Amino acid sequence: MLTAITTTILPQLPAKLQQYFIGDVEPLLRSNVMVGCGGWTNNACESINHILKQRTQWRLTHLPDLTDKLRSLVNAQFKEANRALLGVGDFTLRPDYANHRLTIVVWKTMTERQRQRAIDACFKLHLPTETSTSTDGAFNCTYRSCAGKKLNQRKRPCADRTQTAKKARTD
Repeated sequence: MLTAITTTILPQLPAKLQQYFIGDVEPLLRSNVMVGCGGWTNNACESINHILKQRTQWRLTHLPDLTDKLRSLVNAQFKEANRALLGVGDFTLRPDYANHRLTIVVWKTMTERQRQRAIDACFKLHLPTETSTSTDGAFNCTYRSCAGKKLNQRKRPCADRTQTAKKARTD
C-alpha cells in the first residue's frame, strides 16, 4: 500500500507536502504498525461519538440516561482492555507490555484482588508520589517539578547577564 502511494500519488504532490509525508507521516505510520497498531486512525473521538449516538438512537437524552450510557461504554472499554491482557479479543498489548500478559488459566485461578493488581500493573500510570499542599491546607495535588514550564525552558541563574540589543547611533 505504501509503495503504491509513493509511486502514484506522492510524485503529484507539491514538494513541501512530499517532504512532510516522507519525514513525518511515514515514520509515524511505520512505528504504529511495528508496535501492532496497524489499524490506528486519528479519529478515535469521532468513533466514540458515533458509538454514543448509536446508543442514544440519535436522540437527545436526559443527563442521568446519558451518564448511564457513558458508564456502560467505559465499562465495555475496561473489559476490552482486560481481554487484551489475556490475549483474546480485538486488541493486543504492545511489545513493551508483553510481560504483563496472562493466560486464561492463570486468570481463572486468581482472586479478584490479584486480578486488580495485575490490571493496575499493566494499565495504570505511575504518577509521582510527591504532593504539594495549598497555603491554607485545604488542597493537595501531585507535585511535578516540570509543571507549568514550556518545552526546553530553563530558569536563568541570577549570575547570568541579560543581553540588551544596542541601538544604532545616528550622527
